[in-house]
Amino acid sequence: MILHKHAGIFAAGEGSRLQAAYPGMPKPMVPIFGKPLIEWTVKLLEAAGVEHVTILLNSKGKAAREHLKKAFPNLKFIFLVKDTRSSYESFRLVSQTLAMESEKFLLSAVDSLYNPADLRQLLQYSQDNAFDALLGVTDRIEDEKPLWADTDAAGRIVALGDKAKKKITATNGLYCFTAQVAQEMPDPARYTALRQYLGELVHGGKTVYSALIADSVDVDDPADIKLAEEFLRGSFGAQQEDR
Repeated sequence: MILHKHAGIFAAGEGSRLQAAYPGMPKPMVPIFGKPLIEWTVKLLEAAGVEHVTILLNSKGKAAREHLKKAFPNLKFIFLVKDTRSSYESFRLVSQTLAMESEKFLLSAVDSLYNPADLRQLLQYSQDNAFDALLGVTDRIEDEKPLWADTDAAGRIVALGDKAKKKITATNGLYCFTAQVAQEMPDPARYTALRQYLGELVHGGKTVYSALIADSVDVDDPADIKLAEEFLRGSFGAQQEDR
C-alpha cells in the first residue's frame, strides 16, 4: 500500500523550443493526441495512485488550471502561480508546498511522460526505503544536455553532472524528496538551475538514491510530439480519436 500520495508538477517554463510549432501557446497546453500535455502528465500520476497534485504554473497558465479542474474532478489540486527565475526556484516552491502536506512526495517535470507501472514501483520503493532524495534515472539518453548520474552497487548516486565518470545513466525528471530536505532548501538566488542544487545535494553528503525508469519521453521540441504519441499509445492505448 502506498502511503504518500502527494505529487507535484513544475510547469512554469516557457517551452521556447516548442514555440516554432505552437506560437504563443503555453507549454502545458501543447496538444498530444488532441489533449494538453499537462493532462497526460496528471493522468499518469493518477494512474500511479496519486490523489493530491500541486502544480506550479506561470502567469500564462490560467487555461491549464481551468482545464485540469474539469478533466480531473476527483483529484485534489493546489495551484501555484509564479513567473520563476530558474528551474531551481520552481522546484523549491513546489517542494516546500508539498512538504507542508506530506513527509515524502513525488515531483515531475511537466514535459516528462512515464509508464504508470514504473511510477508505482518508484513510489513503493520510496515508501520502503530511507533516503534524503530519490532521483529517477534512465539509460536511454536523448537529452541534449543530460545530467549524468553515476551510481554504486546499491543504487546510491555517488557523482552527478560534470563529476560523473561512467556516464551510463542520467536523470529524467522524476524526483522523490522528504519534507525535511525540502524545508532546508537554500534561497532561490543561490542557484540558476536545478542541476546545480542536485549536484550540491549529492556531493554534500546527503543520501541520494536512483530509481531506473525503463521507458520515458521528454517533450522538449516539436519532434518529440510523435515520440510522445507512440509512448502514450503503448501506455494507455491512446489514439487520435481521443480528442
